[in-house]
Amino acid sequence: MGNISDEVKDKSTGDNELIYKYNRELFYHFDKETGFTQEVDYQNPNNQVIIKQSWDAAEQRLNEVKQLVIIGKLSPIAYYMEKILMEVPMLAAYMEISGWRVRRHLKSRVFKKLNQEILARYAAIFGITIEQLTKPDFLG
Repeated sequence: MGNISDEVKDKSTGDNELIYKYNRELFYHFDKETGFTQEVDYQNPNNQVIIKQSWDAAEQRLNEVKQLVIIGKLSPIAYYMEKILMEVPMLAAYMEISGWRVRRHLKSRVFKKLNQEILARYAAIFGITIEQLTKPDFLG
């Protein structure tokens, strides 16, 4: 009977190339002689497909939001929020303002009127400068 870690390695190498190479996990294995052992390895191929599909969907949503920012329907806050996979309630908590105000700031016309203090707080949360927030590089 083969060791589980050998089976995981066999599934992730050779003919069955890794689909998603960035997601490694800590696996625990039990052997009667050595007890529990730990090994950091890649997900099995089935889980890799699911993870890749999830990241592809996130990338597609980001591109859709980017297009809405370019045409002026959404503010750059929506783009950076989607880029770091953040939702309105979480951003509102970080900003220490109510969710309805964050949703209001997602509108392009409201965003243009925000003061520097609010913009600085958003930029700090997103880890960017105010300049990058107000004029994202994809806007040209």
